[in-house]
Amino acid sequence: MIAAAGRSQSPSGPPVAPATADAWGLTPPQWVSAASLAVAEGSDSNIYGVSNNLAGHPAIANISSATTTLSASVTFNLLADSGPQDSRFLKTLTLAYSADYTQYEAAAREDNLRNTFTLDATGKDGPWSFSIDNPLLYVDGSKEDEFFNYYNNLGYGAVRERRNQIQERNTSFLRYDWKDWFVRAVDSATYYNLLIDEHNPVGAYKGYANWVNRDDVNGGLDLGFNLAPGFSLLAGWRIGQQTQAHLYYSLTSSDSTYNRALLGFEGAPVKWLQAMLLTGPDLRRYSNAAHLGLNGDRHTWFYLKGQLVATLTPSDTLTASERVWHFVSSAGVYSIQETVESLIYRHDFSKQLSASAGVKALGHRYDAPTVRNDWTATVPVDVTYAFTRGLSASLDYSATTGHSHLPVASTPGQSFEDNLVSASIKASF
Repeated sequence: MIAAAGRSQSPSGPPVAPATADAWGLTPPQWVSAASLAVAEGSDSNIYGVSNNLAGHPAIANISSATTTLSASVTFNLLADSGPQDSRFLKTLTLAYSADYTQYEAAAREDNLRNTFTLDATGKDGPWSFSIDNPLLYVDGSKEDEFFNYYNNLGYGAVRERRNQIQERNTSFLRYDWKDWFVRAVDSATYYNLLIDEHNPVGAYKGYANWVNRDDVNGGLDLGFNLAPGFSLLAGWRIGQQTQAHLYYSLTSSDSTYNRALLGFEGAPVKWLQAMLLTGPDLRRYSNAAHLGLNGDRHTWFYLKGQLVATLTPSDTLTASERVWHFVSSAGVYSIQETVESLIYRHDFSKQLSASAGVKALGHRYDAPTVRNDWTATVPVDVTYAFTRGLSASLDYSATTGHSHLPVASTPGQSFEDNLVSASIKASF
């Protein structure tokens, strides 16, 4: 993803000043608001995320590989010639593109090119405001998968992300403000289209991993009350739908529609803390009862999405986030409760040197009759040094362990370890 950094514009009537030279002495055109080039060399100790092999097929357990990643990005300011921001309703409109090509020395099939296109727009006029954020990802990767001894979606999830596919996400809102209240229409969409070859995993294809298309789309309203300047209480409602394509050799899927009632808050209750929380019941109705991937077609699930960003000092930031929701499995058939948790601490030693470390957890608890409760824990560490405004270097390390919360006898093959280390250098323009 590209961070779009717009150039400052005059808030009053005079024309926008011409672009000035960047840290490299270059003068980019006004309609280019950001660009970068980067190269990273790394090592991955377990590129398939598994700890055992399937007899009769090439070994994939604990296969390590050196990696090389070449990256480039550019962000176009589509309003560069539109005059000062204060004189127009549309405040920002950017189109960004990033390309990340990764080569795996030990497994050429895993080489892939990730192309990300991102459209961002914001606008404001009096009490009205809106925002659109829409990244579209196309992965030019292999259409064939590997053969696994046990299916371990969290372990070989990284393999899925390298396969030929399209992903799209959209978050948008339209808001109207009164003195102490506001109303906000919102929508959110997540879409996965896996462009891989499917095979029935029996006979010669026993152990082959298939991935299915899936999506989640919802929209609704939030009503907010401004409890204090910059801090609001929220009540909301979402109406949504999830679909899960079924495999060609099976009619089973877990499509559903839902209503989600939400309460929460957002904003800064104190100067040093940014907070957001939305939580409530997810009232779910599953369709296709004759070929359903879980027991029962009516369920009430728990939903939570929250984040805290604490600026402890000008040099220290602590960020905590959690999301608990129900989605459909990328392997087809199943319904899962996904839990994503993160705690990251960042310290700026100086204007040039910064470091961060933390812990992340990812959990998939499968709905009955499937007996699975799989988790991973990751410890990420990053150190970045900015030589100049336009040149920086980073060292990154992450250690991931996977395990099941159930006895190994009932869910074998879920334990694995993966260590990734990389060194990168980035030039920004």
